[in-house]
Amino acid sequence: MADLTTSYMGLKLRNPVVVSSSGLTKSAEGILRCYEAGAGAVVLKSIFEEQFRELAGVSEQEYGIYPEAMDYLRKGGLLEYAPQAICDMIEKVKKELDIPVIASINCQSPKLWPSFARQFQEAGADGLELNIYFLPLDLDTPGSKYEEHHVQILKEVKKTVSIPVSVKLMSQVTSVPHLGKELADAGCDALVLFNWFVQPDIDTRNLKTINIIGKGNFFHCLRWVAILAGRVDCDLASSGGVRKAEDVIKQILAGASAVQASTLFYQKGIKAIQDLVKGIEEWMDNHKFTAVDDFKGELSFKKQEVSFKGAGEAEAFFRAQYLKAYARPKEE
Repeated sequence: MADLTTSYMGLKLRNPVVVSSSGLTKSAEGILRCYEAGAGAVVLKSIFEEQFRELAGVSEQEYGIYPEAMDYLRKGGLLEYAPQAICDMIEKVKKELDIPVIASINCQSPKLWPSFARQFQEAGADGLELNIYFLPLDLDTPGSKYEEHHVQILKEVKKTVSIPVSVKLMSQVTSVPHLGKELADAGCDALVLFNWFVQPDIDTRNLKTINIIGKGNFFHCLRWVAILAGRVDCDLASSGGVRKAEDVIKQILAGASAVQASTLFYQKGIKAIQDLVKGIEEWMDNHKFTAVDDFKGELSFKKQEVSFKGAGEAEAFFRAQYLKAYARPKEE
């Protein structure tokens, strides 16, 4: 029988399927359902700094936050959280469940990242996921400044807590490998690829801009997991676009230690976790794999038979694959 036990962020998971930060993990009852359905770990719904500001009676003007952002938080029901309530929830579920519970934080003020991190560690969280989101809007700020900001946040948090810390990246990063290496060198325990935040759209009828929930791009995640696996000194988790067990298997073959999902569970119910787990087990048995580590990263960039020795050879390989794909005759 296949053993799906794996390690992610230094935490032991009974399987690599992780319920990502979402409404499914915003309550103790929801987390219990994820556990009973067979999840290997859960990431709590992200806590936003703005929630604490409103609860503390701090005005938007004082912190320079756009009123539209607060409207979004109110309409989305995110302000139902309270700091102590989340800590209480963590304490409760950790007494009842034996799977890793990872808290998720999204802040704007640098000083608040370590403060929130410390509170969640004291409450019993097994790990932290830093949901860093800064859309590059400034014409005069180079990409390197945004990357430096990621590293600085991680360093400040790592000074404060002893539990493992991951960083969830947005897909709009100038150089994913470079930032991944910088974060790993700064002590990051895992990278989560990627954060699919809200996406812009335009209402042509009412002539206004609107936001829609972002959709994960499975193949975008697969590419960067494969490129980073074995080349940065931390674990990797994919997040986005998983629809079936084969998708989880592909991400692990590319080098992922864990695979996060939530949209699938909204669509098919939380019991879909069982289908993923069963599918992975059957595939492993068919291919004579007894453990996840037996095939993890076997089709990563680093493990490919081409045996790259430098960036030049790697670029040549991807150029060749590009030409192969587009040189095929068109299907009739």
